[in-house]
Amino acid sequence: MTENILQVRNLSKRYGALWATRDLSFTVRRGHIHAVIGPNGAGKTTLVNQLTGDIIADSGSILFKKQDITRMPDYRRARLGIARSFQITHIFENLSVAENMALSICAHNGHNFRFWRNSLKSQAVRRRLPQALAAVDLEHRADMPARVLSHGEKRQLEVGMALTGEPELLILDEPMAGMGPGGTVELSKLINKLKGGVTILLVEHDMDVVFSLADMITVLVYGKNLLTGEPERVRDDAEVRAAYLGDGK
Repeated sequence: MTENILQVRNLSKRYGALWATRDLSFTVRRGHIHAVIGPNGAGKTTLVNQLTGDIIADSGSILFKKQDITRMPDYRRARLGIARSFQITHIFENLSVAENMALSICAHNGHNFRFWRNSLKSQAVRRRLPQALAAVDLEHRADMPARVLSHGEKRQLEVGMALTGEPELLILDEPMAGMGPGGTVELSKLINKLKGGVTILLVEHDMDVVFSLADMITVLVYGKNLLTGEPERVRDDAEVRAAYLGDGK
């Protein structure tokens, strides 16, 4: 039986009278693509920030690989194997694709960047850069400035940079945001390609993407877990349709 890599137990975060997450519990199985969906204001972003350590929960717990990380700082969570992408891409526009990837490789190897140009020739970069570019299908863009990439390719680069740390859990926060149909298709193919090699927590509004990729789906409403189940069960659930899927979003 597949083990649970992530366990969220009764997680709560409150801002005055507003509950961003409230008694939220769910588990993520190793190797799965687990999607989190919900209307705007459901608590998805707060959940992601609690998982990565950018926000500390008021109560509840987060277990990663059976270790309690609830109050662990973000850098230690990253070292344990949690990586994320953001709703807005975080790349260096004036560096080449290869340099962006190399920078990320160096960061994960504890480089202090005093001699950045020399670091491009380091053994770690030479060894890992080709496979890092290939993992996200950007070998043919290696020498191009990141600023000239399409929006979809910038997303691919950001995912590739997150993967250089060899995470066991990759959190993708609204990866399809601002994407056209072609970019959505290509990024969906990439996410599907990564399946099994890394566990993915996918926070996404595009329901076609969610139902085509996810093994399990958690539906958030007002910070609570309305339902966690396989895509077919979520799609057919009357409460889910009333709360989210049936509202035309």
